[in-house]
Amino acid sequence: MTAFAHHDEASESAVDRLGELASIGAGRAAGALATLLARPFEMRVPRARVLSAGHFDAAFAAKLGGDLGAWSGALFEVRGGPGGVLAVLFPPASRDALLSALLGENAGIEPQAESALREVGNIVASHALSAIGDLLGESMLPSLPQLELEGAPRELARIVAERAGEHPALRIEVELCDRARELRGLLVWVPSELS
Repeated sequence: MTAFAHHDEASESAVDRLGELASIGAGRAAGALATLLARPFEMRVPRARVLSAGHFDAAFAAKLGGDLGAWSGALFEVRGGPGGVLAVLFPPASRDALLSALLGENAGIEPQAESALREVGNIVASHALSAIGDLLGESMLPSLPQLELEGAPRELARIVAERAGEHPALRIEVELCDRARELRGLLVWVPSELS
């Protein structure tokens, strides 16, 4: 990962640009969720934060509720472009509402629920990265999803720490939600490069 040792105009400009890219990716991901769930989805303003080594588990700006240890998510390695790690995270109430919307009375069947969460993660990640890649003129692809039924933010922090080592990391988060705010999730991107 790139070290953010000097927060000069060039690095601030790069952070702003990556935040704009994440915003565009999140917009396309919100559109994909709207199509999948047949209800309007929107995104909140992206929040970008430089985290120092040892603080990759810092609290998210978005307050979506529930104990972070109970959050679920699909985590992806990103190939191409600025690379990095991408996560699609859901607090427990939103995860349960999402599964109910997708699976109805089968929402409690574990293999089906896991498959549905993986697929939603894939859809969100693929649409977000495709939009970013289109703007950059590069192919950006997610890895196969790593599904975490609990503790997804903790696992994301562990992966970022493993990749970043002693260097700081840029974490960009964008809340995605339906208009009723029943279904809320967090798209989190930690790019490998500032450029």
